Amino acid sequence: MSLLADPPMLFADGEGYARALPESAQGRMATLAGVLTIGVFWAAGAALWFDHPSVRPLRRSLGYRSGREFMLRFPLPDRGRRGRRGDRREDALAIAGLALYPFWWWLGWDHGRRARP
Repeated sequence: MSLLADPPMLFADGEGYARALPESAQGRMATLAGVLTIGVFWAAGAALWFDHPSVRPLRRSLGYRSGREFMLRFPLPDRGRRGRRGDRREDALAIAGLALYPFWWWLGWDHGRRARP
């Protein structure tokens, strides 16, 4: 999960849900689907941000030295900041980005609902 790649994925997931499922699956079921999706994204984001051992093979295989670096920079290439430890601005950016995840899913869902025939 990445702060740059997640919003388009969440939007696409919400839109796909709204377009693929019938009207009877909207409403509370859509809310539940959105909550579960956001929960998965938040869990993966937290695991990467705190560099949990279970995500180390993934981020190493993609060439990032820390989960924090992965969250802030994927899919962009490294810009030479590998040795520097994160600061409060990066923490604030991550919190703001993660707080917007429900909005991105809802935006996709709303767009998908409006596009239905």
